[in-house]
Amino acid sequence: MIAATDQTILSSDELMQVIRGCQQQHMASQEQLYKYCYPAMIRICLRYAADMDTAGLIYNNAMLRVFKHIGHYEEEGKLMAWVKTIVVNCCLDHVKQRQRFPDTVSLDTSEESASIPAQALNGLSAQDVYRLIQSLPKATAVVFNLYVYEGFNHREIGQLLGIAEGSSKWHLSEARRLLKEKLMYLSPSKK
Repeated sequence: MIAATDQTILSSDELMQVIRGCQQQHMASQEQLYKYCYPAMIRICLRYAADMDTAGLIYNNAMLRVFKHIGHYEEEGKLMAWVKTIVVNCCLDHVKQRQRFPDTVSLDTSEESASIPAQALNGLSAQDVYRLIQSLPKATAVVFNLYVYEGFNHREIGQLLGIAEGSSKWHLSEARRLLKEKLMYLSPSKK
């Protein structure tokens, strides 16, 4: 894995040259694209991976797919959106290989809404929130990430993960409930 901590800044013309180079399988262009996409895409991988090494493996697999299919990239589209779709699909493939999702989960609608009070978020860094999400059960964290960060609806999540739409709703509700509990515990006013 190439360590790419600083995002390469490319003009739109330079980016198109890199894409054309990748389409012709030029390694220098592939390395440039890898480094260009790394900062944004590794964050997505980290949402679904247990650690940085696993996130790196997912990212590498995703970029292999990008390089394999870059000939299908339509230049009118946004490159990062196209790459993000491939990265999210690789993340889901990784999760599905390692996690068996239950086909159905009972919905308990009697529980009050698990909204999270704003004061519970005060003083928390993005890293703290990331750790809280990573502490959720894996299936619940995946559904939460897909819904909150990736913008999928429950029907789409159900199709992606091979679960019932109601199961997706339950996992999201459970994620909110667990996060609320953890945040209330961490809240300075509760200590």
